[in-house]
Amino acid sequence: MHKPLLLSLLLLSATAGAAEVSLGYGDFYGRLKTVNKGHYQLVELAFSVPKTAGCRLLGGNIATESVQYPLTYTEDQRLFIPFDDALKTERALVKLDIEGDAKDCGIAVQLRTKQTQTDYSQAELIQIRQEMDNLLDAMQGFPMRYFRAPITGLNFEFAAEAPVTVTLDGVRTETRGSFQLSLQALNELKSLSFNLIPKVVSPWVQ
Repeated sequence: MHKPLLLSLLLLSATAGAAEVSLGYGDFYGRLKTVNKGHYQLVELAFSVPKTAGCRLLGGNIATESVQYPLTYTEDQRLFIPFDDALKTERALVKLDIEGDAKDCGIAVQLRTKQTQTDYSQAELIQIRQEMDNLLDAMQGFPMRYFRAPITGLNFEFAAEAPVTVTLDGVRTETRGSFQLSLQALNELKSLSFNLIPKVVSPWVQ
């Protein structure tokens, strides 16, 4: 079975009916530090609260004992967490306001490209795949990086179920929702394009 790679899903802990969930900033900082040290040009980690029943995000903030900052998030509930040594030192909390019962919610961590586009060269796709592999290895550490599932391709996710035209070296096909590019196809192609811009480009594992 082929599927996009989701690095982890941290379940939120809250009492039934609670409106606010607090998470230690240090948990986010550790992952962001790994990304920052690698100086990756094309890929990043994305944190989000998956949109499920009872997990609607109403707002949030990042707070220390002395100051509070608003939390930026998207309609899809992606969280933009800054990389900040001071927040780590001051043991900041990431506070989320959730509509409904937060006990069934979680924080998803996904490896994805920083930007998406309609046209890709082989060189761009190879660099994306290499950076994803390198970041996964850095996050796993020794010796677990030798036992992780290898990336078998790239997954292109689209915002709607409308038909998407895929042009691979001049040959057109049609897909809906997502398109998976195997490593074999990546190594053989010259160009890849879509008539709609992908919403997310992430690793694809088998």
